[in-house]
Amino acid sequence: PDLIDTYILDIHPEDPDLYLFNNNWLELEKKTISIKLKILGPFSWTINRDILWSVHGPVLQFEHGSYAIRYAGIGDIRQVEQWYRMNKASNYDDWYDAMRIQGIPSLNTVYADHTGNIFYAYNGKFPNRKPGFNWKNFLPGWTKETLWDSTANFESVPKLLNPENGVIFSTNQTPFHVTHGKDNITKNNFPLEWNVEEHMNNRSHRADELFSRESKVTFEELKKIKFDKCYSKKSSVAKHIEDIVKAIKKSAPELHEAESVLSNWDLCTDVENKNAALAILTTEPFLRVKYKKMSDSILVSCTQNAVEILKKTHGSIDIPLGKVQRLVRGKTDVSIGGGPDILRAVYSHSDGKGNLTGHSGDGLFMFVKWNKLGKVYSESVHQYGSATTRNKSKHFDDQVTLFVQE
Repeated sequence: PDLIDTYILDIHPEDPDLYLFNNNWLELEKKTISIKLKILGPFSWTINRDILWSVHGPVLQFEHGSYAIRYAGIGDIRQVEQWYRMNKASNYDDWYDAMRIQGIPSLNTVYADHTGNIFYAYNGKFPNRKPGFNWKNFLPGWTKETLWDSTANFESVPKLLNPENGVIFSTNQTPFHVTHGKDNITKNNFPLEWNVEEHMNNRSHRADELFSRESKVTFEELKKIKFDKCYSKKSSVAKHIEDIVKAIKKSAPELHEAESVLSNWDLCTDVENKNAALAILTTEPFLRVKYKKMSDSILVSCTQNAVEILKKTHGSIDIPLGKVQRLVRGKTDVSIGGGPDILRAVYSHSDGKGNLTGHSGDGLFMFVKWNKLGKVYSESVHQYGSATTRNKSKHFDDQVTLFVQE
C-alpha cells in the first residue's frame, strides 16, 4: 500500500533552521541522538547526530534540498498488541476485532479457520488525503492542504470474506484480483488518492490458472499448486523471452543456439529443465514484476553474457537448471528448482563461479488443515533449519534437503 508521502520543504534563504508552512516560518525541531556502531567483537564506537523534525515528520537534508517524510502509523506503538490479540483470537470475530486496532499499518493478511471461513484484507492504514494533488509524487510542504492528520479505519480497506468459489490467494498482487470469478473486490469503491496497485505478478496469474481448473482441492493437490515451478504466458518473463527471441533474429544471428534454447523453453523451472538456466540468467539483470519493454541492445547483451557464463563454467547452454542453481548452507550444497516470482519462489545471485545461489524467496512455510472436529494439523519446513544463527548446531542446515525435496 501507498502509506508514505514525501514533502519538499521551503527552507528560509538566510536561516536553515526555518521552513515555510501555511505562510509562516516555523523552526525545525532538533534533537541530538547517540548511535552505537559495532566495529569488531566487543568493540564499538558511538557517534552523535542531529535529527530534524517538521510538522510532517522526520526531515532529510541534501545538497539539492530538504525533504520531510510522513507515513501511516507514525508514532503508533501498538503493533505488538495487535499481533498478540490476533494470535490469541479463538474465532473470526475476535480476530477481526484485533485487526481493527491497525497497529500493523501494512501487510496483506489472509485468515482461515476450522469453520470454513476464509478472509483477505489489503491491510493498509490509508491516509485521508485531499483530492487535487499528485500523491504519487513529491508534495508541496508549505501548505496545510497536503498535511493529512487522520487515516481510514479498517472497515474501509479492500477485503473479501468467503468468496463463492472457496479460494483466496495473496502474492503481493493487486487486491482487486485475489480470487477467480465475480467475487473479486471492485476498485471503483476506493479513493484514487490511496494509489492502490493494480498489477498482477506471475504467482497470482499461476494461482488463478491452477485453482480455476479445480472444483475441489485436496491437501496433496494444494501442495502441488504451492510447488508449481512454471511461468504464466501472461507473466513479464514470458513477454521478455518473446522480445529476446525477436531481438536475436533481428540483430544477433550469431546467437542462434541461444534463440533455439529460449524458443523451446516451456516456461518451467524444475531442476531437470535444460532451457531454464539460460532464461533465468538472461532475464535476471532486468526482470521486474511489471513488464517493461527493454531495448534490443540490452536484451542481446544480457543473452550474450548468460551464454558466456554457462559455456565457460558448464560447457553448454542447455544444461539442467539444478546444475546451475544451488541452495548452499554451510557445507550443504544441493540443486533447487524454482525461480523469481514463481510459486516455488527462488531468487538467486551469481556466486562468481558461474552458478546461481538462492538467497531469498520461499522460506518458512506451512500447510494447515482441520478435520471435521476442528482439530488442526500442519506441516512446515524451513529452508535451512531451526538454528539459523548457530553454524555449529546440527540444526543449522538439517532441513535443506527436505526443503528442496518438497
